[in-house]
Amino acid sequence: MGVIKDGSISGVLPSNKVFAVNYPGYPSSIERAVVTLGGTQCIAKARESPSNNLELHFRPEDPYSHPVIGDVMPCNQFLLKISKPKDEGQISEAAEDTICADVVAHVSDAYYFNGMADYQHVLAVHADVARKKKQNWADVEPQFEKHGLIDADQEDLMILLPPLFSIKNTQENLVLKPSIYASLKKKQEATVQHRWEMDIEPSLAIEFNIKDVPKKVNWEMFIAEGSEDWKCQVAVCDLFNERPIWIRQSLSEHLSNKGLKLGSNIIKRFLFRAAYYFANGQFQRFWIRKGYDPRKDPESRIYQRTDFRVPPALRSYCDNGIASRLKHKWDDLCNFRVFPYKCHTSLQLFELVDDYIQQEIKKPLTQTSCDLVTGWFTAHMLDILRLRVAVRFFSVYPKPGGESFLKSASLRFEKSKRAINVIKEKIVSRGAVHANMVHENRGGGGNELHDSENSDGEYHIYDGSNSEEDDEY
Repeated sequence: MGVIKDGSISGVLPSNKVFAVNYPGYPSSIERAVVTLGGTQCIAKARESPSNNLELHFRPEDPYSHPVIGDVMPCNQFLLKISKPKDEGQISEAAEDTICADVVAHVSDAYYFNGMADYQHVLAVHADVARKKKQNWADVEPQFEKHGLIDADQEDLMILLPPLFSIKNTQENLVLKPSIYASLKKKQEATVQHRWEMDIEPSLAIEFNIKDVPKKVNWEMFIAEGSEDWKCQVAVCDLFNERPIWIRQSLSEHLSNKGLKLGSNIIKRFLFRAAYYFANGQFQRFWIRKGYDPRKDPESRIYQRTDFRVPPALRSYCDNGIASRLKHKWDDLCNFRVFPYKCHTSLQLFELVDDYIQQEIKKPLTQTSCDLVTGWFTAHMLDILRLRVAVRFFSVYPKPGGESFLKSASLRFEKSKRAINVIKEKIVSRGAVHANMVHENRGGGGNELHDSENSDGEYHIYDGSNSEEDDEY
């Protein structure tokens, strides 16, 4: 381009492009650096590969050395060639100060070795044998495949690839999971605002198998009547008097409809005084009125949870909604008027506006205890209710692509309904035959039917052991 004057040069930029390698060390020569990168052929192959990663071996003579991976990153730089003219004759003082610069090429991308250099066990005998034989793993591996490790040459047997010390190439910050007890204590401390609240027993994320649930708190003794806190606390307690179990989104919307627009942290403080929630089980993260134990009340089955998960193929709709900060009203979700924006939505059976769901959850129970996984229902009944929710949501998916999921969920829903109806019919028929046989036995005065005497008439509607597993929608 020309002579550098006042720290700048002028000219035309070249059109040819090159890439740079930021070598993580000081090689003895350029040739040695190229060898550690695998040679020109390996470098060219790396440039053409989809990953476009470059491997650097600090000991290229050792075929078992672990590489350091170089990642390519775009850049906008130029390669300069700095030179100083030489005259055959006498050099003047002005010529000695003359420096020329040429822009050789445009550097469009560069390799950076930001990963960690892994530790490795290296035995001198291994490296020495490998050098003498000039073997690599590609030459040794066929012997192992043909003869096995026992029949291989002893020297070849010793040349084994050492295990990696680390499975990661780049450094990461590790966040260790805190103790569950410390986490619960931190949650409760963050909720407590007054000294009297410190005496309230743990109420957040308690275990489902806890013996006794938290007792009712006499908050009226500590809050001034007629204050804003009093009004808000009364409004929250009134909702729990309407029904003992609430999902937080629904409760917040009901308070908003009453004119109480409260932030999530403020609502949590009022809930902490009046309710508790389990960390697991069928009532997980549902706020439950203090003093009420759903595990002992079969009527609590109508307040159990069901879930809806959006299939990965339809999650672009959810991503767009979240990116636009759009939110559906809880009432619209429970009435199946809209498709959820969240990929995973937990719902309460009691709130779902669907004739089939409401009919099923109010039928007489077949279980006598509340299970951690299924609550008061059987696993098959919960699957049917979940499929019914999926059918209703897929039917209101607003964009193309949901028809196949609606068809699949509908078929599975009808198949599950038929399966449980067949089982019920068989059980009813068996019960009628059993009753007739008992009647005949009593009429004849004999004791031939010993099995009928041991039956108590109870049955399980479905245990899922003989059903075919359906694919997830």
